[in-house]
Amino acid sequence: MDLLQIKFWEADDYRPSTKGHERRCGWGGSSCPSPAEFTVTDRAGAHNGACAVHVVDYIRDRLRHGR
Repeated sequence: MDLLQIKFWEADDYRPSTKGHERRCGWGGSSCPSPAEFTVTDRAGAHNGACAVHVVDYIRDRLRHGR
């Protein structure tokens, strides 16, 4: 699998009652008020919601750390 897979956010990517399913950006922590616009899937298969601003930070971090 690639280092990351990025696609537009879909509720089906997340388990109910999770931050991602509620369309909240998981990268900015609880302080990010923006809705998740993208689903980022890492090599381990974890889905993470990211807003338009934080998706760039997410990519940068994963490329630096190779996860």
